[in-house]
Amino acid sequence: MTFTTAFIAAALVVPSMPPPEYYDCEVVTNCVFGASRSDAKEFSVQIEFDATPSNGVEVVFGRDADGDGILSRLEETMTIGYDCGEWRVMNLVTGDKFSYAGTSGRVALDWKLRLNGDRTPRSLAASVNGQTTFTPLCQSPPPFLFDSKWNAAKIIRRGQTDPNLRVECSVDNIPLVIRLR
Repeated sequence: MTFTTAFIAAALVVPSMPPPEYYDCEVVTNCVFGASRSDAKEFSVQIEFDATPSNGVEVVFGRDADGDGILSRLEETMTIGYDCGEWRVMNLVTGDKFSYAGTSGRVALDWKLRLNGDRTPRSLAASVNGQTTFTPLCQSPPPFLFDSKWNAAKIIRRGQTDPNLRVECSVDNIPLVIRLR
């Protein structure tokens, strides 16, 4: 007795997909960031890039406690950035989030946090393309916006390959001298 088994195999042909409108990628760069200056008077962050509804740029601050040069999730405390159509600032310890609706096209965030003598937040000026943003934070800046123990920052770029991406962060002593004669 002979058994014959027939298999019918059909090739599944899927038409090629159109190219993506936006790149789907994430690039992370860790860097040393010193916030411990005893003469610090201003903490500033500037981000400029081409925004789309699906991309993002985020700067995460924290303390690299284990010294491995990588700011892990447990070491992150605060983030500022743009993600999927909105600007946001988050306290990563408590989960408090402040957001501002974004727009597409070339955008620039200018964030200037003035510090008291004890390096706690005194006042905040935040704008996107010259328009005031984060009004509740500007009216009363909470302590989580700056920590003198920060020693690292992580820049995360999602879904975009903007060659003109610019991210600057600084802790400065910005003296103002006026001389009248």
